[in-house]
Amino acid sequence: MSILKVSRLGHPVLRERAADVEIADIKAGKFRALLDDMIETMHAYEGVGLAGPQVHLPLRVFVFEVQERVAKKRNVPKVGVGAFFNATYEIIGDDKITDWEGCLSVPFLGGEVARAKKIRLRAVDHDGDPVDVEVSGFTARIFQHEVDHTDGDVYLDRMPDLRTLGYTIVL
Repeated sequence: MSILKVSRLGHPVLRERAADVEIADIKAGKFRALLDDMIETMHAYEGVGLAGPQVHLPLRVFVFEVQERVAKKRNVPKVGVGAFFNATYEIIGDDKITDWEGCLSVPFLGGEVARAKKIRLRAVDHDGDPVDVEVSGFTARIFQHEVDHTDGDVYLDRMPDLRTLGYTIVL
């Protein structure tokens, strides 16, 4: 396994819609090493999610995990490590949660972003099997953030008030 180079805001890969991944290639195991490297990279940068475009790959893939120390710090449930391909989501209901959000591709900055409290995610898992799941709270925030990356968007695009943007060492 190896730590991958994270693309930074300004690199064109972060603003392009990523390509779907062939399910046959997922089932054949062609992405196992990549997923391992993405997970190692996410851990090294202390993130809770990492999408393909963030490691210079214009592919609709992301990994995620909320480790115990992060769960305690943010007072959210722990979430086991996982990966999704070709993910999309739809918002369930009108409830939103405004919370601080940061990004490995926008280092040292964070700001308040309103996200849907509950979503339905449709994707393909690491084995190539379909996934259709409803999630809420912090997990929904992570999934929305990562799917946004595969759509060519970053959290700054969703900030209604840039006055909440600040350096993480100050926030």
